[in-house]
Amino acid sequence: MSSPGGIAARLRGAVSGKFQQDALWNLASVAMLALCGFAINLGIGREYGAAPFGVYNQVWAAYIFFSQLAVGGIDRSALRAIAEAPHDRPRVAATILGALAPALALALFAAALFLASAPVLASALESPGVADGIVAAAPGLFFFALNKVLLAVVNAQQRMQAYALYSSLRYASMFGGLLFVMASGMDSSRIAFLFTFAETILFVPLALDVARFVRGPARGRWSEWAREHVRYGAKSFASGMLLELNSRVDVLMLGLFLDDGHVGVYSFAAFVAEGVYQVLVVLQNNYNPILAEHISAGKLRELEALVHKGRRVTYALFAGVALVAFGGFPVLLQVLERPEFASGWLPFGLLLVGMLFASGYMPFAQTLLMANKPGWHTLMMSSVVLVNIFGNAALIPAFGLEGAAAATGLCLVCATILLRDMVMRLVGLRL
Repeated sequence: MSSPGGIAARLRGAVSGKFQQDALWNLASVAMLALCGFAINLGIGREYGAAPFGVYNQVWAAYIFFSQLAVGGIDRSALRAIAEAPHDRPRVAATILGALAPALALALFAAALFLASAPVLASALESPGVADGIVAAAPGLFFFALNKVLLAVVNAQQRMQAYALYSSLRYASMFGGLLFVMASGMDSSRIAFLFTFAETILFVPLALDVARFVRGPARGRWSEWAREHVRYGAKSFASGMLLELNSRVDVLMLGLFLDDGHVGVYSFAAFVAEGVYQVLVVLQNNYNPILAEHISAGKLRELEALVHKGRRVTYALFAGVALVAFGGFPVLLQVLERPEFASGWLPFGLLLVGMLFASGYMPFAQTLLMANKPGWHTLMMSSVVLVNIFGNAALIPAFGLEGAAAATGLCLVCATILLRDMVMRLVGLRL
């Protein structure tokens, strides 16, 4: 008979093997993101130039911000709740139904508010094209919110191969949306229609997939779960908005200080850097349900061992990825054949440095959310965004694009320090 220690060792090996396989699938989806993202940016840059590219990215920044209001933190609540007991089908069914009801209402409200904001944002950014872009992207915002909740269900069940396939479908459909914009002769200000195109396509198979898990009896009334999701979301949705705002603070503040052309140059560098950052997002998506399950079960010491090993591996992995990315950036510029984008190389390098310092901890950045402490996570993100805003405000006037990149990189380092301290104090977990 095997000893308990031997059984535990084999279990850890099985979990490790699944984690590695899931991570590889999702890294493949990042490769699809990189391929489609490069094709999208290459297509926009070569077809339209820097100014329309700047308009598109300002619309994208606003779209990302409003998308968090549209989801309202319900996706993270569903992820945490399902991950705690992913094989309890009646409980899972009630959790899903309870999440979709408020998500539908929020999605409609946010899409309408996004449309209403179009003239205001266009005026503030002194870019009339932004208004047209928002109108084109607004239907996509509605479906994005629903897709976010549905993907959270897939993630919580640790069906990461399916998660990777759906993510790849989204990226491929975005590129298809750009081709549609070009072929249909839409004005360059409406490039953001590609979001509407992609999210509508993704919704159909994803909804059919998740529908399988709401058939049959649901343990507990779904309305009780709806109240729980709303409660959790009320405490956490601001953190989601702040997270996405934090990733766009540099672009939005450059829009206040500089013209669309400069914003376009920086946006290309930031987009490539964000693609590199997706390596960390993949790991975060894989770790989130593991964090929720272990914390709920009180297995903190076992979780610490997993976290510390993961942190070491992540630092080594990201260092290699960042080095390759920095060296490959000039190659992208040569393919782009737009010399005005060349000044984005140094900002790109500065962004990579900040990401590298923070990389070991970023896969665990949502630990407080997975520990059912959404209010504290929101407080943490509020502090991080304030650091980013003040940093960009201080450095952009003096150093331009390089100042925005340096401020954003320093913000990531500050976020890591704050994350470690708060998780230790509130959860008792040493990251």
